[in-house]
Amino acid sequence: MRAIALVRSLQFVLVVCLGTSTATSQGNVTIGNLTDSARAVSPGNGSTRESAPTQPEVCKDTPGWTNGYTACNNYVPVDPDCTKDGVVCHFYKVHPHFCPTGIHDPWLHCCACGGGSTFDGVRPTTPPPAEVHVPGEGWLPGMHALSLELGKLKKKMAPVEKGLDEVYDGLNQPDYDAPPTLEGSDLWQINLVVLAIIALVAGSSGLAWLLDRKQLPETTKVEPQSIITAEAADESKQGLLAWVTGSKSQIEQESSDISKNLRATDAMAESRAAGSRPAGWSWAMLVASYALLVPGLTQVIFSFNILVNVLGHRIEVQPEKGHASCTETITGLVDLLERTGSRTGAVLIVLYAVVVPAVKLVLLAIGEALRNCSSSFGISLSRGCIIIVQTISKWACPDMFAYILLVHLVRVLEHRPILLTAAKLDIGFSCFSVFCVCSTVSSLGISLPPLPESDGDRASSKTPLIVRCLGQEGLYRCVCLLAACFTVLFAAGLFMPCMALRIDERQLYPPVGSVPYSAKPIVESLAIPDLLKSDVSILSCTLALIAEIGRGEANSIFALVMFGCCVIVLTFTDVVLLLFAARRLRSQPLSPLTNGPGLASSGSPRPGSCPYMAWARVCRKLAMLDVSIMGVYVITLCLAIYKKQGLIVSTRNGLLVLIAAEVVHTITYWTVSAAIDDANSAEPRQLGYRVAEAEEEDPDPESPERFDPACCGVGRRFGVLGMLLPAGREVMPDDFKRSP
Repeated sequence: MRAIALVRSLQFVLVVCLGTSTATSQGNVTIGNLTDSARAVSPGNGSTRESAPTQPEVCKDTPGWTNGYTACNNYVPVDPDCTKDGVVCHFYKVHPHFCPTGIHDPWLHCCACGGGSTFDGVRPTTPPPAEVHVPGEGWLPGMHALSLELGKLKKKMAPVEKGLDEVYDGLNQPDYDAPPTLEGSDLWQINLVVLAIIALVAGSSGLAWLLDRKQLPETTKVEPQSIITAEAADESKQGLLAWVTGSKSQIEQESSDISKNLRATDAMAESRAAGSRPAGWSWAMLVASYALLVPGLTQVIFSFNILVNVLGHRIEVQPEKGHASCTETITGLVDLLERTGSRTGAVLIVLYAVVVPAVKLVLLAIGEALRNCSSSFGISLSRGCIIIVQTISKWACPDMFAYILLVHLVRVLEHRPILLTAAKLDIGFSCFSVFCVCSTVSSLGISLPPLPESDGDRASSKTPLIVRCLGQEGLYRCVCLLAACFTVLFAAGLFMPCMALRIDERQLYPPVGSVPYSAKPIVESLAIPDLLKSDVSILSCTLALIAEIGRGEANSIFALVMFGCCVIVLTFTDVVLLLFAARRLRSQPLSPLTNGPGLASSGSPRPGSCPYMAWARVCRKLAMLDVSIMGVYVITLCLAIYKKQGLIVSTRNGLLVLIAAEVVHTITYWTVSAAIDDANSAEPRQLGYRVAEAEEEDPDPESPERFDPACCGVGRRFGVLGMLLPAGREVMPDDFKRSP
């Protein structure tokens, strides 16, 4: 017992000494770290005076703070720390490893992460993962191999972790969903230019037309003998009556007189229509269109840009690196094609955009200079120059159609927020497209100078083979079959894609892009390669143009006129007119009211005849299906220079179907045209016999002749459109009835 008491006394002494030395070294006078046993053996009831410890500051979370992750409400079950505004700070007490990388900096606002009211200004670092020590690692079989595999897996997951960090950083970028920027003019500037162009062309042409109408009574006075008078009609009636009495020679004489009278009337009517110069509205429109040619060649035609937002990377996929967008002018594209070795494309664009307009001007100058020439050769040369201009005029704009399709292809690519695109037609397109359409229309308004009468009496060519083999009834059935084939092919071609755009997905990866190759499985799982493809058909492009006009893009009006009117409407209308012309040829094969040598001599339809074929010829020169097909091939060839930059533009099967439809259209046109020309070049004697036979079969003098009243004067009843048809007199069927 004494030993125990001695030990306890020594223990008390040591505790007191150690406590005193510690307090002295710290400058304090309190006695600390006394054990209960030491206090128990302290002598007397004297009290030990101790200083009160300082109370630490209690940490408080930032009031009302959440991390903004509202998607936590989608989990089942919903975490109790999840609110409608996001996750609260209590969540990080349970999951402290989210503190350094949490959304909206929980390490700054939550006490569990070292933040809140007692934040010391130091951002916490991610704690190293805890090492797992497996008991008995040395003796458990396979543990060493397992640790090696875990190390390899960690190395493989490192790029994925890096990619996830990049995705997170990219999503937080302020321009993540910003639309691509385009160079060139703004939308309001383009719309203003479009309105100015419309005012220029419409104002100048309308003013010239009004001036022509005002001067018409002074310049179109016709002598009484230049029209078919009542005496001429009586002569024709006497000729028909003579046939009834059997006087064949008198029929021939009267027929010859009638034909001469008709030819003289045709010459006077055509001279009246032609006059000393073409119509003023056609020249005004031609000058206005050529004034737009220079800005059409030098200003921006189109611009586009494509952005891919993938895994936090914002990648520009457009061929002109270093520029805000891919922007082209006609002259700039020609220079680029020449520098990149695509000389064929450069030559084709120069041929269509520069050479064709220049040749048109030269030929028009020659044609007008020789219009009033006294020699037959000069008149023929003048007519030939004007006809060539009317034929090649529409071939100045094949590339314009491809630019419209290309812009639509880029717009179809857009799939927000992964794929962002922007494309527009600029001022250069406005000017050049109006030049192409207006110069073509104005060339058709320039009348042909009349041929001398001696040239009009030349014998016609041989009857076409199809007419000799099938006859006019068979010709009509053949034309019906061709029209049906054209309708099927044309409709299929309009619905089928004719142009395609492909973006090489390798543009997303190094060295061009910034997406690591390790993220390729993620890119493919998002179906991004499938989004980088687009196809376009003529019909879908036309419908899209209508929608763009509704959104305020005035430039789409010109594009709609070119595709909707010139490609679709006029082409189909031309085939319908050819079908009507063949039907009328079958029902009225030869008649002095509808046929005669006038067409062979002057190239214009007989006055008073049904103008189906004349209108078909006009529609043929304005229909631009063939031009659009050529334009798609030319631009596809030119844009092959962008293939190295990952932009691939190609044609589709719909274009082949449209080519087949255009071939059928061409065959139909030349078949009907040859048959009509052959019928119109028949001998006047045969015309007289046919009229006499018709009179004999109709004994009733009050019964009407075989005549289609809807065909008379159609050209005069369509206002300004009637100017495109040559002027002529109108012969009524009553002039050829027999006297009672």
